[in-house]
Amino acid sequence: MSDEQNGSNKLKPEGMRRRDLLKGIAITAGIVAAGSITGVNPIGAAHAAEKCPGMTPKATLQYQPHPKGKDQCSVCTHFIAPHCCTVVAGSIVPAGWCMAFIPKPA
Repeated sequence: MSDEQNGSNKLKPEGMRRRDLLKGIAITAGIVAAGSITGVNPIGAAHAAEKCPGMTPKATLQYQPHPKGKDQCSVCTHFIAPHCCTVVAGSIVPAGWCMAFIPKPA
């Protein structure tokens, strides 16, 4: 019995092969995994460039655009490359610092 006779071909979009679908899934997973290893958020990169998620005013957290000793935004768990923070409102610099600083786990 052919695929057309048993109706199994109706669910498969024309030109779409299982191999292509699996390849697309593997590529997407690879990009996300590479981003997590390097510390870059590939999915949120466009979001970070457009609007930073932090809500607390810089003055409230005593934000400063320079490090405090070895502590700086680029090594903080709240930092979102290239210039955002999950806590501080607005754009920040990677070498900055604020009271919400928590070092990334080693």
